[in-house]
Amino acid sequence: MNRKSIVNKLELAYAPLTGYEFAIVKQDPHIERALEEASLYVIGQRPIITFENVVPSHRDFSVSFEIHQKGNPNIIKGKLPFMQNAISGTFNGNIAIAFNFLDKEKIKKEPPFGNLHGFSLAKQTKDKAEFILWFSPEKLLQNWWKGHIKCEIKGDYMSFLKYKVHYVGKATKQSILKRLTGHSTFQDILSLENPITYKDLPAHEIVLLCFKFNDNLQFQVFGKNACVKEMKSSLLGENFPSQEKIFLDAEKALIRSMKPNYNKELFKGYPKSRDGLFHDKYNYVIYTFIDPISLKYEQGEINGSLSYHGGDSIVIKDYKEVTLTKMK
Repeated sequence: MNRKSIVNKLELAYAPLTGYEFAIVKQDPHIERALEEASLYVIGQRPIITFENVVPSHRDFSVSFEIHQKGNPNIIKGKLPFMQNAISGTFNGNIAIAFNFLDKEKIKKEPPFGNLHGFSLAKQTKDKAEFILWFSPEKLLQNWWKGHIKCEIKGDYMSFLKYKVHYVGKATKQSILKRLTGHSTFQDILSLENPITYKDLPAHEIVLLCFKFNDNLQFQVFGKNACVKEMKSSLLGENFPSQEKIFLDAEKALIRSMKPNYNKELFKGYPKSRDGLFHDKYNYVIYTFIDPISLKYEQGEINGSLSYHGGDSIVIKDYKEVTLTKMK
């Protein structure tokens, strides 16, 4: 008997962006390029996360900090050295740091600095300051666990990466940034959702998570009476579905599993569909997340993992059953 399975590993194409950050970077060509391979997105919500007790050090050319989240008893302690390729490269001059204060009425002029939703770094010369990069707490953490930056991190960082899911969407015909600019549901969520913490602005709590595929692994086993032509096509990858088709199926699988409140179409008939993987006749279709995030919904949560195999898996068996398999 022939058996065919596909394992699809989803990962963040960019760090989580708050509604406030999205409004600032939505026309940034660098972020547009970073999201080129991303066609699936989740709009979620979590309490505000800030940098606190931030102290730049001229002595060892670094900045130490804490990361706090409202309602979370855990505190992350960290230290970011400036002398590394991701920041300074071959540059031997000074690094300028600019702080982005959350509450403009609580701005401090001397360290330790707090109440920061981010900070920016620039190469400082006599004539000008040349922008290098910026960090929100989530962007710094994501760059750290991806190995893009060297940074000391101590604390339960995964407890900061739990997102209540409001909406799951796709953007297969245009970029996610263009899709969400003026997106009515995104605006509804920003306008209608109550803040988790009293008096906080939803724009600092509502978060956009953009996903691409880290890998799509197809496994096929052929029986004694297998067609030689079909075997050859499999070896040559001729029967492998397009990324667009897998994204379309992934959107349905996530919506069917989590039933987000702002999704009008819940795909109750899934795994049957006209534009997903239904006609590719897989015995198993699996979706998993390989980032240390948690997607929370009314019936439970889906946990990702940094392991090779990923975290919890949405499993579709013979296009009849849709189940969530928890990682051990």
